[in-house]
Order: sequence, then C-alpha cells, then structure tokens
Amino acid sequence: LSLNPDDPNVCSHWESYAVTVQESYAHPFDQIYYTRCTDILNWFKCTRHRISYKTAYRRGLRTMYRRRSQCCPGYYESGDYCIPLCTEECVHGRCVSPDTCHCEPGWGGTDCSSG
Repeated sequence: LSLNPDDPNVCSHWESYAVTVQESYAHPFDQIYYTRCTDILNWFKCTRHRISYKTAYRRGLRTMYRRRSQCCPGYYESGDYCIPLCTEECVHGRCVSPDTCHCEPGWGGTDCSSG
C-alpha cells in the first residue's frame, strides 16, 4: 500500500539514503624496468623505476535521493488515503478537514454535540 502523490492531502519531500557501490580507481604501483647504460659492472644494464597505474576496485558509499509521500499535517494515513484528523470526536457528524466537523441536520457546535 502506498499513497498517490497526486491525491489531495498528500505531501511529499525528498529524502536521502546511502547505497554501497563498487567503484574503480587508478591504483599506483612501482614498476621496475631496465635500460641500456654505461654501467660495465651490470653488463650495461641499469635498473629504473616508474610509477604506473592499474585499475583497482573499492567499495564506496553513494548518496541517492528519492521522493517520499506522506499525509499533510492534520491528516493520518489509512490504507492508501489521507484522512482528516479531528482532535475532538464529531459526535453527530463527520470530520471533513483537520479539526472541522460537518454536523448532521439539527446538530451544531465544534464537535456536533449541541442539539
């Protein structure tokens, strides 16, 4: 069951939530390579280093947003609908909007109890 955001008395707002994602990144590593050089003791071969990068993966958190529907102030959720809430019971009538009773013929007052 869920509220229809287009129905009357339904208000909505954005809420954030976190999801775990796997993301790729460039991971640096030391790469050894050899070049020809004038070092006779090493058979004219010199060791060199350079920083290279390889693709690695890590878990990260991403903030996402979703629209949430809820009953507007003065209304409560009943099934798929937002029903007006009257603080005092409408004795001989019905609650038509927050704290507003519609009285049956012959009855009056804020809670329809005066005859």
